[in-house]
Amino acid sequence: MSASKSLMTNVKTAAKSMVNPVSTAAQQDLQFSMNTLNILNTISTDYTGNMNMRKYLNIPDDQGAYLALNDAVITELLRIKNTTLKTLFKITNDGLIGSLHSRELNQQNTDLQLRVAMLQKKNDDILSGKNTHSAIGGDSASGQFELKKTFKLAPLYSYYIYLYGLPAFGVGFDPAKLTLLSTILKKYGIDPFK
Repeated sequence: MSASKSLMTNVKTAAKSMVNPVSTAAQQDLQFSMNTLNILNTISTDYTGNMNMRKYLNIPDDQGAYLALNDAVITELLRIKNTTLKTLFKITNDGLIGSLHSRELNQQNTDLQLRVAMLQKKNDDILSGKNTHSAIGGDSASGQFELKKTFKLAPLYSYYIYLYGLPAFGVGFDPAKLTLLSTILKKYGIDPFK
Protein backbone atom coordinates (compact mmCIF):
# COMPACT_ATOMS: atom_id res chain seq x y z
CA MET A 1 0.00 0.00 0.00
CA SER A 2 1.10 3.51 -0.62
CA ALA A 3 0.81 6.43 1.72
CA SER A 4 -1.54 9.19 0.66
CA LYS A 5 -1.94 12.73 1.86
CA SER A 6 -5.37 14.17 2.49
CA LEU A 7 -6.14 17.36 0.64
CA MET A 8 -8.38 18.51 3.51
CA THR A 9 -6.25 17.82 6.57
CA ASN A 10 -2.71 17.57 5.16
CA VAL A 11 -2.26 14.29 7.11
CA LYS A 12 -0.59 11.22 5.60
CA THR A 13 -2.37 7.86 5.86
CA ALA A 14 -1.49 4.34 4.85
CA ALA A 15 -4.70 3.95 2.81
CA LYS A 16 -4.79 3.75 -0.97
CA SER A 17 -5.06 7.01 -2.78
CA MET A 18 -8.54 7.99 -3.96
CA VAL A 19 -7.01 9.71 -6.99
CA ASN A 20 -4.82 6.78 -8.09
CA PRO A 21 -6.12 3.58 -6.43
CA VAL A 22 -4.26 1.31 -8.88
CA SER A 23 -0.80 0.33 -7.67
CA THR A 24 2.16 0.96 -9.93
CA ALA A 25 4.27 -1.70 -11.64
CA ALA A 26 7.12 -0.96 -9.23
CA GLN A 27 4.83 -1.70 -6.28
CA GLN A 28 3.72 -4.95 -7.90
CA ASP A 29 7.38 -5.90 -8.41
CA LEU A 30 8.01 -5.49 -4.69
CA GLN A 31 5.29 -7.98 -3.80
CA PHE A 32 7.09 -11.31 -3.53
CA SER A 33 5.51 -14.60 -2.59
CA MET A 34 6.51 -16.25 0.67
CA ASN A 35 8.23 -18.94 -1.42
CA THR A 36 10.40 -16.32 -3.15
CA LEU A 37 11.33 -14.75 0.19
CA ASN A 38 12.27 -18.19 1.55
CA ILE A 39 14.43 -18.82 -1.53
CA LEU A 40 16.23 -15.49 -1.08
CA ASN A 41 16.80 -16.22 2.62
CA THR A 42 18.15 -19.69 1.83
CA ILE A 43 20.57 -18.30 -0.74
CA SER A 44 21.68 -15.62 1.70
CA THR A 45 22.25 -17.89 4.70
CA ASP A 46 23.34 -21.19 3.16
CA TYR A 47 25.28 -20.03 0.11
CA THR A 48 26.46 -16.42 -0.03
CA GLY A 49 26.62 -16.04 3.76
CA ASN A 50 28.92 -19.07 4.11
CA MET A 51 30.99 -17.84 1.19
CA ASN A 52 31.34 -14.42 2.82
CA MET A 53 32.40 -16.01 6.13
CA ARG A 54 34.85 -18.32 4.27
CA LYS A 55 33.03 -21.38 5.58
CA TYR A 56 33.27 -23.07 2.21
CA LEU A 57 32.64 -26.58 3.52
CA ASN A 58 29.28 -25.41 4.93
CA ILE A 59 28.03 -24.44 1.46
CA PRO A 60 25.59 -27.19 0.40
CA ASP A 61 26.78 -29.33 -2.50
CA ASP A 62 23.36 -30.82 -3.29
CA GLN A 63 22.98 -30.19 -7.02
CA GLY A 64 19.20 -30.72 -6.93
CA ALA A 65 18.71 -28.03 -4.28
CA TYR A 66 21.05 -25.68 -6.14
CA LEU A 67 19.20 -26.15 -9.44
CA ALA A 68 15.82 -25.55 -7.77
CA LEU A 69 17.08 -22.28 -6.25
CA ASN A 70 18.69 -21.21 -9.51
CA ASP A 71 15.49 -21.91 -11.47
CA ALA A 72 13.40 -19.94 -8.98
CA VAL A 73 15.70 -16.91 -9.22
CA ILE A 74 15.70 -17.07 -13.04
CA THR A 75 11.88 -17.25 -13.01
CA GLU A 76 11.73 -14.09 -10.86
CA LEU A 77 14.24 -12.40 -13.17
CA LEU A 78 11.93 -13.04 -16.12
CA ARG A 79 8.85 -11.85 -14.21
CA ILE A 80 10.23 -8.57 -12.87
CA LYS A 81 10.02 -5.48 -15.04
CA ASN A 82 11.84 -3.06 -12.73
CA THR A 83 15.49 -2.79 -13.87
CA THR A 84 16.82 -2.14 -10.36
CA LEU A 85 15.16 -5.28 -9.03
CA LYS A 86 16.36 -7.22 -12.07
CA THR A 87 19.90 -6.15 -11.17
CA LEU A 88 19.47 -7.27 -7.55
CA PHE A 89 18.13 -10.66 -8.63
CA LYS A 90 21.00 -11.00 -11.11
CA ILE A 91 23.45 -10.28 -8.26
CA THR A 92 21.66 -12.91 -6.14
CA ASN A 93 21.96 -15.47 -8.94
CA ASP A 94 25.64 -14.63 -9.48
CA GLY A 95 26.26 -15.00 -5.73
CA LEU A 96 24.57 -18.41 -5.74
CA ILE A 97 26.72 -19.59 -8.63
CA GLY A 98 29.85 -18.00 -7.15
CA SER A 99 29.36 -19.75 -3.81
CA LEU A 100 29.39 -23.16 -5.51
CA HIS A 101 32.51 -22.19 -7.43
CA SER A 102 34.20 -21.03 -4.21
CA ARG A 103 33.39 -24.37 -2.54
CA GLU A 104 34.91 -26.23 -5.49
CA LEU A 105 37.99 -23.97 -5.52
CA ASN A 106 38.46 -24.57 -1.79
CA GLN A 107 38.37 -28.33 -2.36
CA GLN A 108 40.84 -28.05 -5.25
CA ASN A 109 43.13 -25.87 -3.13
CA THR A 110 43.10 -28.41 -0.30
CA ASP A 111 43.81 -31.17 -2.83
CA LEU A 112 46.81 -29.25 -4.19
CA GLN A 113 48.14 -28.45 -0.72
CA LEU A 114 47.94 -32.13 0.16
CA ARG A 115 49.78 -33.11 -3.02
CA VAL A 116 52.49 -30.56 -2.26
CA ALA A 117 52.82 -31.97 1.26
CA MET A 118 53.16 -35.53 -0.08
CA LEU A 119 55.80 -34.44 -2.61
CA GLN A 120 57.65 -32.45 0.04
CA LYS A 121 57.71 -35.53 2.29
CA LYS A 122 59.12 -37.65 -0.52
CA ASN A 123 61.72 -34.99 -1.23
CA ASP A 124 62.68 -34.74 2.46
CA ASP A 125 62.99 -38.54 2.69
CA ILE A 126 65.34 -38.59 -0.29
CA LEU A 127 67.45 -35.69 0.99
CA SER A 128 67.68 -37.07 4.55
CA GLY A 129 69.12 -40.37 3.36
CA LYS A 130 66.21 -42.32 4.79
CA ASN A 131 66.71 -45.03 2.20
CA THR A 132 70.34 -45.64 3.17
CA HIS A 133 71.46 -48.06 5.87
CA SER A 134 74.77 -47.85 7.74
CA ALA A 135 76.48 -50.84 9.32
CA ILE A 136 77.56 -50.84 12.93
CA GLY A 137 81.19 -50.29 13.34
CA GLY A 138 83.85 -47.81 14.38
CA ASP A 139 82.68 -45.16 16.80
CA SER A 140 79.03 -46.25 16.82
CA ALA A 141 79.71 -49.45 18.76
CA SER A 142 80.74 -47.83 22.06
CA GLY A 143 78.65 -50.01 24.32
CA GLN A 144 75.94 -47.52 25.17
CA PHE A 145 72.31 -47.91 24.25
CA GLU A 146 69.88 -45.23 23.37
CA LEU A 147 66.18 -45.88 23.50
CA LYS A 148 63.69 -43.75 21.61
CA LYS A 149 59.93 -43.99 21.38
CA THR A 150 58.29 -42.48 18.34
CA PHE A 151 54.63 -42.14 17.58
CA LYS A 152 53.28 -42.14 14.10
CA LEU A 153 49.99 -40.39 13.41
CA ALA A 154 47.64 -41.73 10.79
CA PRO A 155 48.14 -39.89 7.48
CA LEU A 156 44.74 -38.23 7.85
CA TYR A 157 45.75 -36.47 11.07
CA SER A 158 49.33 -35.76 9.94
CA TYR A 159 48.12 -33.96 6.83
CA TYR A 160 45.37 -32.20 8.79
CA ILE A 161 47.97 -30.76 11.17
CA TYR A 162 50.24 -29.87 8.26
CA LEU A 163 47.49 -28.01 6.38
CA TYR A 164 45.42 -26.50 9.19
CA GLY A 165 47.65 -26.68 12.27
CA LEU A 166 46.86 -28.35 15.57
CA PRO A 167 43.28 -27.85 16.68
CA ALA A 168 42.75 -25.70 19.75
CA PHE A 169 42.80 -27.51 23.09
CA GLY A 170 39.40 -29.07 23.78
CA VAL A 171 38.05 -28.32 20.30
CA GLY A 172 39.25 -31.35 18.36
CA PHE A 173 39.58 -31.94 14.65
CA ASP A 174 37.00 -30.39 12.30
CA PRO A 175 34.90 -33.29 10.91
CA ALA A 176 34.19 -31.54 7.59
CA LYS A 177 37.90 -30.97 6.99
CA LEU A 178 38.70 -34.56 7.98
CA THR A 179 36.09 -35.84 5.51
CA LEU A 180 37.52 -33.71 2.71
CA LEU A 181 41.10 -34.82 3.45
CA SER A 182 40.03 -38.47 3.70
CA THR A 183 38.40 -38.27 0.27
CA ILE A 184 41.50 -36.68 -1.27
CA LEU A 185 43.88 -39.20 0.34
CA LYS A 186 41.78 -42.11 -0.94
CA LYS A 187 41.84 -40.51 -4.40
CA TYR A 188 45.65 -40.83 -4.33
CA GLY A 189 45.59 -44.41 -3.05
CA ILE A 190 46.55 -43.55 0.54
CA ASP A 191 44.72 -45.23 3.38
CA PRO A 192 43.85 -42.31 5.68
CA PHE A 193 44.15 -44.44 8.83
CA LYS A 194 47.31 -46.52 8.20
